[in-house]
Amino acid sequence: MKRCLLLLSFLVALTGGSIRFVSDYDEVIDKGIAEFSEQLGGHVKNMGELGGKPEGTYDANLKTYNALEAKLDVLIDRANSAAEGKGCQLEDKVFQHISGVLNSRIPGGIQQGTGATPKTASACNARLLVIVREQLFVIRELHKTTDKCGKGNISCLRPASAKGVMAIANQSINAVSVVEAAKKSL
Repeated sequence: MKRCLLLLSFLVALTGGSIRFVSDYDEVIDKGIAEFSEQLGGHVKNMGELGGKPEGTYDANLKTYNALEAKLDVLIDRANSAAEGKGCQLEDKVFQHISGVLNSRIPGGIQQGTGATPKTASACNARLLVIVREQLFVIRELHKTTDKCGKGNISCLRPASAKGVMAIANQSINAVSVVEAAKKSL
């Protein structure tokens, strides 16, 4: 026991009195959003190629949509947990970068200010992830009810229909990555 206390005292002295056992940067969110982006992009491309075929219908791809949504829900819950009830606020330089990624169309709830911390950045990630989930819902609805292909007029997802929605989703996905990378330096 004395060795443990001695080691802990040494570590506290070595680090200047501040020990962080958990990093504010969240590799799970960073990697999770990258995986989600890859999966969503692949799904949309596959649906474009399968338009008009039975395997390209909404019903045939319901499990894929549910899996994508579940992945986002886990990431949103994780970001909300890391935020610990704090509101969204980003450092000025991160806010400016996000503004560039989102073509100056900053969603409601994304704030800038001097009180930015990793917790407030996590709150921003949660907000951005909710926007990604909303875009997934739009893609899903396009596939389910709007787009029709083939002789049987079956549900499909046309690449042209999904292109704009994918562009918006990709902006928000990229913004999450920017915020997570910025947390390394906060």
